Amino acid sequence: EYRGASGLSNDENPPPVSLRPVSLRAAACGAETSEGHKLQGCQLTMRMPPVVASRLRATDVRHFAGDSTFHQVARAVCTADAAIARKELPECWAMAERIHDEFWRSEPPRRVVDVAAGHGLLGWFLLALCYQARAPLPVVYAVDERMPSSAGKIRDSFGEAFPRLRAQHRYIVGDARDVEATSDTLVAGLHACGGLSDIVIDVALEGSSALALVPCCHSTKISHDAAAAAKVGLDEAIDAARARRLAAAGWAVERDVLCS
Repeated sequence: EYRGASGLSNDENPPPVSLRPVSLRAAACGAETSEGHKLQGCQLTMRMPPVVASRLRATDVRHFAGDSTFHQVARAVCTADAAIARKELPECWAMAERIHDEFWRSEPPRRVVDVAAGHGLLGWFLLALCYQARAPLPVVYAVDERMPSSAGKIRDSFGEAFPRLRAQHRYIVGDARDVEATSDTLVAGLHACGGLSDIVIDVALEGSSALALVPCCHSTKISHDAAAAAKVGLDEAIDAARARRLAAAGWAVERDVLCS
């Protein structure tokens, strides 16, 4: 299903769900994930096979022969033969696990908006985790300015591997600024580059939505406190200001480091 981003608000409006909005830099070192993988020193004990090439192709499926949910989604990614960068597999998986562990404890979000979704992996991984845990399945909206051909291949592969999930994932071509989130929505941004992180925060604030964000590409073009940047570094100064903004708006903010 392909619609403008503003189309998110045109669905039926279920009663809002009370959520604790959290700004995350994803997985906590030393924690245990829903699949039982220990996070130690920011390295998952679930590791990529060293023989896997820099881009995942159909021939790499043989390296993921296990029964775990991670191996199942890895096989779906390989089967798509979409030349997905190897590093995106553990990164998206770590983010999906962290989101699932944090937000599916009590009152799961009804909808997930994955901003700048690219291939759409994050949404598919999160759906697979929910399915494996027999948890409520959200509707995932993968939003980006264009839909790469890889996203269609991934959709077809996951639809075959996980037929129950096909109807839960929708790719929307549109501007992130046009997303209209609500209180029953989780807004996610993985590697939201530069000022896009601030747009993701805007969307979450305007919709009183839960938030999971991994910023990247910090730049002097982003509004920042020069004195703070000189003291603690540009990345920390910008992200600390973002956290303060969320806290001032009443959000419970948890900052952490993405381990992959």
